[in-house]
Amino acid sequence: MQIKLEEVIEAIEKTDTDTQYYYSIPEERILIPDEEENDRNLIPLPSHKQIDDYGTMRSFISELEESEAKGWLEEAIKGSGAFRRFRSTLERFGMSEQWLDYLDAAHENIAIDWCEYYGIEYLEDDPFPVYRNEEGIVKKKTEQKHNYRFITIDQDNLYSLAYLVVDFRKALAGLKKEESHTDVDDAVEELKYYVRKGYPVYAISDNGRYIGYAVCRIEDDVVWLESIYVRKEYRRKGIGKMLFERADAIAKEHGNDTLYQYVHPNNDLMLNFLKGNGYDVLNLIEVRKAYPAEEPKEEYTIGDHRYRY
Repeated sequence: MQIKLEEVIEAIEKTDTDTQYYYSIPEERILIPDEEENDRNLIPLPSHKQIDDYGTMRSFISELEESEAKGWLEEAIKGSGAFRRFRSTLERFGMSEQWLDYLDAAHENIAIDWCEYYGIEYLEDDPFPVYRNEEGIVKKKTEQKHNYRFITIDQDNLYSLAYLVVDFRKALAGLKKEESHTDVDDAVEELKYYVRKGYPVYAISDNGRYIGYAVCRIEDDVVWLESIYVRKEYRRKGIGKMLFERADAIAKEHGNDTLYQYVHPNNDLMLNFLKGNGYDVLNLIEVRKAYPAEEPKEEYTIGDHRYRY
């Protein structure tokens, strides 16, 4: 999912008490839906109350240094007609441009927060701007700046993470040379279960796009790393470590000396990752009968015992 940041900002600035904009997932654009639109394919943009320009106005005044202008502005926003008096006072003291810059920055922050919360990659007008280097030579940037941020997953934004869960389940099935049958609906139900149980679910976004996630399962104050996954193109960039350290911190918050996890015996990537973080002690092994029509393709030796996998 993608959107130009400027389009989100423009919608925010046009939102009022009678207008609510939405982002259409299949069309990847902002619109005012008609009655035939599928609610599940729509993500609401910030409402008029969430934008709260009056609160922004108060913040602007509070950050000003003590002066005659600040005193007049504080009086201007009291009672009805506050916005009109505020604008008039700004003009009197020549501060209109200063306010507009502040308001623009506030709307941009709201737009970025909204994109990151819902896992929507936001695009700058020119992600590779021209700049002048130390020698005074004009050059063009060739690499997008990364803006990594932790996002808490809850009932409202879990749909945006579902596609990453599908990828994770495919990767796990591939370890057993099987095909995953998990679809988006299955992933949504899985995430709903975690959220309903109160398990910590969190993602890392890069310019709004979800690039990795983790789930901690907590039972009787014992913390298990239920899931951890990073998109292929973001591996070996420290994203997995960021997710793991957050899970490790959650375990410590619950009085655990260690974080527990199930790992496929042929998941060399994860096993090496765990060893690199000091997790090299075998805890328990899970043993079962073969499922009907299942034909395990590999064997592993633990101590004096051999197991099919």
